[in-house]
Amino acid sequence: MIEIPHWIQIFVLIGIALVVVIVPIRILYEMTKDSRDRSKRFQDLADRLKEKFGAVEAHRTIFGMSRIEFKHDGRPASVYQPADDEILIQLEPRIDPKFHLLARTRGALTPPIVMLWESFRVLPRILTHDPLIDDSIELYATPTFGSYIREAALDGIPAEGKPTGLAESLVVLRKMPGVKRFELRMSPSGGFRLSFRLRSDDMLYRPEELESAVHHAFQLYDLLVLS
Repeated sequence: MIEIPHWIQIFVLIGIALVVVIVPIRILYEMTKDSRDRSKRFQDLADRLKEKFGAVEAHRTIFGMSRIEFKHDGRPASVYQPADDEILIQLEPRIDPKFHLLARTRGALTPPIVMLWESFRVLPRILTHDPLIDDSIELYATPTFGSYIREAALDGIPAEGKPTGLAESLVVLRKMPGVKRFELRMSPSGGFRLSFRLRSDDMLYRPEELESAVHHAFQLYDLLVLS
């Protein structure tokens, strides 16, 4: 039996020790660095919101999504950032929605029905039969509520000029600068939430864009919940 030289055994043991110690330290360093970077971006976002909103308070959490609470014209809302390229706006109204709605940027595939998982409801697609809405936005709601949405959208689409009311807010949200995709979810159990998938940082670094999104979110809430 060949005996392995003592110096080779020491060399191997040192190599194993370095791997066992250095690799976890490196992983931990990257994790803490990423966490520090996220914390700084989150605090920077909260500081920028103070330029346009009142009562801004940042709440960091170890588990779950951190949030920024604020008020727009005295009405409370919260902003979350689930990912670097995503923004979620949650309205905090006193009156919860009574109906179910999903409105989002139209994708390559447009299914005839969707499942609203937070309330476990299957919703059919609603068509307004106007290309301003149907060619770029998908609307899903119960048939009865869908009829109201269709009429409200068409009422805001003039023969000439810019859209108003519900149609205006949907079009503005779809065309927000730097936004790849928007989605509005409304239900009795899920509340009123608006999310954006970002292609650039316009909404993160230009608070006036976020202010516009919040303004139209509340305008939609007023039309869809309070009307």
